[in-house]
Amino acid sequence: MDVALYKDRKVSRGFTYHYFYQPATLGQPTLLILHGFPSSSYGWHRQVEYFRPKGYGLLVPDLLGAGETEKPEDPQAFRLALIARDLIDLLDAEGLDKVVGIGHDWGSVVLSRTANLFQDRFHAFIWNVVPYTPPSHQRMDIDAAIARFETLTGNARYGYWKWYNEDDAHELCDKNIDAFVQLAYPVSSEVWLEWLTPPRKAKQWTEENRQPGLPSWLTQDEYDRFRDTLAKGGLKSYLNYYKVAVRSLNYEDDQKIAQDAWAIHKPTLFVAAKYDAVATPAMGKVNIEKYVPQAKTVELECGHWVQLEQTDRLNGVWEEWIEDLRLRGAKSTL
Repeated sequence: MDVALYKDRKVSRGFTYHYFYQPATLGQPTLLILHGFPSSSYGWHRQVEYFRPKGYGLLVPDLLGAGETEKPEDPQAFRLALIARDLIDLLDAEGLDKVVGIGHDWGSVVLSRTANLFQDRFHAFIWNVVPYTPPSHQRMDIDAAIARFETLTGNARYGYWKWYNEDDAHELCDKNIDAFVQLAYPVSSEVWLEWLTPPRKAKQWTEENRQPGLPSWLTQDEYDRFRDTLAKGGLKSYLNYYKVAVRSLNYEDDQKIAQDAWAIHKPTLFVAAKYDAVATPAMGKVNIEKYVPQAKTVELECGHWVQLEQTDRLNGVWEEWIEDLRLRGAKSTL
């Protein structure tokens, strides 16, 4: 990604965001692409390289706590409603009225709340792996959630969330950064079933400084970029996405969202990952069918990192679906 196309801008609540921006040409729409944890805007570089020559506008931020964007330590700063407002500030700053919103992992969750609060600012949505996530109607009980998943599926799913919620979790992650990154980008999808989703196992992996190497779909240069970005910024701020969820800090904001705003009415694509051990396709389809019944679902045979594991397939799926929307020439600027 061309570093000359990155900008830094202070949003209305005072935080500075670092983001890649390429204006649209040829009448193409702009894609707002939101990364997940523990990635950054660079995690989309293969998609940027594909769509940029085709004239698509691209606004790809480092989300709060990630990359070169500001890193507040107070978990309250990571409430989804506040981050949603930050993203609208960026759209306003670039004179963008409507975009195609695209998210993955925590970026999907951020996109979900932005959709609830500002659905009129989007032409359409693409949720990848982690589906549309509605506002919460109850506070989270992480132990109950883990027990429920274990009982129903034999997979605790959120076991690692308990560790990430600990106030000092970042210290071990920062100390053994290669172990942390190599668990996040596993050599196989089975690694997550053994070492990420069961309680206490992710911490054990990192304490033991396990470093099995890189998966076949990740280059050494990409790994170095991911690793060095995290090492530079540290994990203390970034782990707040989990703290906000586990501590139910979004709950009060969620109760203010009208029930009719929980449903998504715009065109939607859901790209599921067949072998993701956390965000399984079956789980994802529950929310999609309930709140986004018009959505098209495509399931790719890969693990969590669809943009890296199935790059060509994902790019093609996105492009074909977006082209079918016939947005070329549609009004997208303020």
